[in-house]
Amino acid sequence: MLDLADTSTGSGELQYLKWVNAIGKFSIDGNDNILLDLKGILVDPESLRTGWGYITKGASPEWVWDEQLGIRGPEPEAKGPEPGDRFKRGFSLDVFIPDVGWRNWTTNAKGTGIGINDVWPKVHEQAKENKGKLAKLAFKGAKDVDPMKIPVFELTGWVDNPEEPAPPVKAEPAPAPSADKKSDGEWF
Repeated sequence: MLDLADTSTGSGELQYLKWVNAIGKFSIDGNDNILLDLKGILVDPESLRTGWGYITKGASPEWVWDEQLGIRGPEPEAKGPEPGDRFKRGFSLDVFIPDVGWRNWTTNAKGTGIGINDVWPKVHEQAKENKGKLAKLAFKGAKDVDPMKIPVFELTGWVDNPEEPAPPVKAEPAPAPSADKKSDGEWF
């Protein structure tokens, strides 16, 4: 009925974007050895969700999403008595990475929240005139705010959605750039 046991569609590996705070770079698909020399990302502003997340090693993340974007829902009950047992504010966003493809970026890390929070007012304001388009966020590096490295983005424009399928099912090696696709440098 639900066809959830179909194993022909791939290994079910997770595909996501992650900020590696210790070095101020992005990695993909849970492998901190696959670091991206990222010039920027394309962001689907309609995919943004905010809420409370509990992320701990060895367990699936738990999220309680805000009912309405921009209006903070109540903080869920802590998982235990330690400070690390509390839910933290976070977000989820669908992003397109040139030469890689679609990835989900879901995190409750404070530094990444600050980075998105800093650029989002411009994205939100311009999204009204750019319905259905993706925001081009140029990655300008990291700013050190001890002990965090905060990703710095600049909104540089809007583009139509690339003709790539939205989040793929199985991790595949990134294809070599071809003449008919824009390279990372052409996007940003």
